[in-house]
Amino acid sequence: MGRLKSFRRLPLWQVLIADVLIAGAALLVFAYFHHVRPSALDSEDVEIARPTQIAAAAWNSTPTPFADITPSATPAATREAVSAPTATPSAQATATPIPTPDPVGVFSQRYPDKFTDGEVETSSEDGVYTYKSKYLNIRVTQQRVPDGSSSGTKESTVYVTDFYVRDITCLQNVFASESFSQGHYDWLANMAERADAVAAVNGDFCTMRKYGVVIRNGRLYRSSHSSFDACAIYWDGTMETYLSKEWDGNAIANKGAYMAFSFGPKLLDNNGQPLKKFNQTNAVNSRNPRTAIGYFEPGHYCFVTVDGRTTYSRGMTMSGLAEFMASLGCREAYNLDGGESSSLWYRGSIISKPYNDGRKIPDALILKDLAED
Repeated sequence: MGRLKSFRRLPLWQVLIADVLIAGAALLVFAYFHHVRPSALDSEDVEIARPTQIAAAAWNSTPTPFADITPSATPAATREAVSAPTATPSAQATATPIPTPDPVGVFSQRYPDKFTDGEVETSSEDGVYTYKSKYLNIRVTQQRVPDGSSSGTKESTVYVTDFYVRDITCLQNVFASESFSQGHYDWLANMAERADAVAAVNGDFCTMRKYGVVIRNGRLYRSSHSSFDACAIYWDGTMETYLSKEWDGNAIANKGAYMAFSFGPKLLDNNGQPLKKFNQTNAVNSRNPRTAIGYFEPGHYCFVTVDGRTTYSRGMTMSGLAEFMASLGCREAYNLDGGESSSLWYRGSIISKPYNDGRKIPDALILKDLAED
């Protein structure tokens, strides 16, 4: 009781300082148990299997991407009529065979000239890196882009990783702990090398939160809604972005998502034009290091990594990032985690210049060559 009276006799400024310290300690304890301490996250852990070609035709709504993925596909009845034996043996011998459509999420027929027969071809000239194999076609370029300052003389360094995948599973997510759990972080380079990747960027920091849709490598971990914009890459290779009020995690899963992210914001409108206003939940519009993913067509995407917060490269505003993604010709574009997280790893080393040497992250997106058939 005596101690309590002594505390009450303290000057007001000391009482205020004591209150701040106590509140700060409480917040640190809360942050440790809620964000830092490694722990398992509630996970639905549901597989979203690659659909069959037959099921896929009725599985998606307008626009129907599967017809676009397999332009050579012909209805079964027509195939039978074309390939049926005729009365003239010579005519039968000269009939052109109808190619079998690629399975859903396979793009070998769509891009026959983008991949090799098995050998790996690489080059590195004038800051341009290329990698071409049976499953991947990657081109990394570095650009100096005006940052929109009033003087018009300041620029930022931007890395564009343009890539084609022969199979959608060449694009993968990896977790720091190799499982969907909270409080586990690792360097991007470690995760990329452990996964035997060819290229990698940071992801959306999904395990930092306990809400928002999370689908990775065809597995649903969480479908709950959040106030963030969402992005989904479906098994057929199409990518769609959604404003926070437009998406439902279960609907995305039921539509057949291979990947889904809840971070953002969405950068382009439905016509591929840069948005001017963004979801303010997480749209920090000042110049910062950035990472984004862009979509051109099924099987063809890009990563964009922006150096920032330095004298040589201040970074990009969200508006500037949206305009840049549109200038590349992207039909969809989505902002991922940025700041110190933004990094680009390529074939053994970080080739971007992360602010403050970067930081450990919980998840990453990688490009990976698949095992031989």
